[in-house]
Amino acid sequence: MCAIVGAVLLINRQLGGLFQDMFLFLFPIPMVFYSAKYGWKDSWLVFAAMCLLGFILGGPATLFYVASESLIGLIYGGGIHAGKSTHRLVLITMIAGAIVNVLSTVVFAAFFGYDLAAETKEMETMMGSVFAQTGTELPATLNLGQYIRTIFVVTAILTGVLQGFVTHVLSRLLLKRLRFPIDPPLPVSMYYPPKWSGYLAFAGFVGYYYSIFRPLADELAQNAFQGLGMCGFLYLLAYGYIAVIVYMQIRNPKMRGVGMLLGLFAMFAMPVFLVIFGFLYITTDVHQRLMEGVANAKESQ
Repeated sequence: MCAIVGAVLLINRQLGGLFQDMFLFLFPIPMVFYSAKYGWKDSWLVFAAMCLLGFILGGPATLFYVASESLIGLIYGGGIHAGKSTHRLVLITMIAGAIVNVLSTVVFAAFFGYDLAAETKEMETMMGSVFAQTGTELPATLNLGQYIRTIFVVTAILTGVLQGFVTHVLSRLLLKRLRFPIDPPLPVSMYYPPKWSGYLAFAGFVGYYYSIFRPLADELAQNAFQGLGMCGFLYLLAYGYIAVIVYMQIRNPKMRGVGMLLGLFAMFAMPVFLVIFGFLYITTDVHQRLMEGVANAKESQ
């Protein structure tokens, strides 16, 4: 596994860091294989060797990426070796991916070569010119620069979550090909979050709109309200989309594709409706009733 990582780092060096910028989700996979076979305790030496290779064949930034992504692979593979539930492993992997991405693109932005101030200023100028050309007026209380900075943070979080999910999917696919004993994958409809997360997400969504029309005096609190509100909005939107797909599957199992298209249309045409549907899906018995409908539909076939 160390040889594979070394070869990837050599190619990454020759390509000017292309791999660590474009294919970061592949970095945990070698460590996933090793720790899935031998467990956490016997994998730390290999983890240290990979970090040393990252330092020798790259630099501080490459070392950070190799160490953080290999640690994600160590946790995921060790969890598979220990027989942890797939649901928990997916959640841990996505949270870890989000933390790594936020650290690399926001917290230590200057160290990794990102100039957030310049990018924010450039985007603010571009959006201002677009709004001026279209005759769109922004709310007088909206601080565009602050809003764009919040978008950067939320984008970093969502990108990290997506990278963690892709790592999970690829790891499961390859481990299955190598005949590792892994749990069968659960359908998306079975990933049901705790009810308190729905209330928290909806509170963030309401706070987001409140902070736009009535900005807070504290800039840190304003950024926190908008960032958490965006995450809450997307969280409820995602579960609203899942609810639409499950509902259409109950109506007719062959209409699942129609449900996916209908959900995509609602995301752009009626996002607030989908957010409310997602909130009800999480906090009420809508999910239970839908799953009972799916079970009855399968029995009637």
